[in-house]
Amino acid sequence: MPRDRQRLTLESGPNLDLARLIPSGAGKPGSRIQCVLTYGSGETITAALRLSDYGGLLELSFQEQRQTFSLVSEPRHFGGLQWYVVCSRTGRPVRVLYRPLGATYFASRYAWGRRAAYASQFLDPIGRSWRTKAKVKAALLGDEDPDEWDLPPKPKGMRWATYERWVAKYDAAEDLLDAQLVMAAARLMKQL
Repeated sequence: MPRDRQRLTLESGPNLDLARLIPSGAGKPGSRIQCVLTYGSGETITAALRLSDYGGLLELSFQEQRQTFSLVSEPRHFGGLQWYVVCSRTGRPVRVLYRPLGATYFASRYAWGRRAAYASQFLDPIGRSWRTKAKVKAALLGDEDPDEWDLPPKPKGMRWATYERWVAKYDAAEDLLDAQLVMAAARLMKQL
């Protein structure tokens, strides 16, 4: 059963994914990265990253405010570094920072505790299935017409194994919706 919507969703406001702020191959010590992020609400956030040997700094500027975070890195198994933001509220290394609607600062999901939750936590199984189908469709759609396809074909350049994983997620969501429909029909038949 879904939870009552008494809390904010983490996705209601802007979030910063470190994997998107540091482009592939750009996370080398000594790098300086600056980007301006614009959200659907029209808000812009300026992020400046300074990377050094196994550490760094992330400075955010938004709504006439500034917030600074430390960055740490760990060596990856096959070379390179994996970067993390140290949440100023919890001290935990995380990849994504959230600022739910109405909040004045960014923090990790752990820092928000019971004050905020993921949007999917407020959905029932049927709602989660519809959301999964929409996410899969959006990931595969590319330049295709969304109304033309129930499940879009494999995009050019995507590996078959990746496409098959997306199809499996889509099929699982579809199966759950079918099962819920059968259960609803059975309940209606009992009432007759």
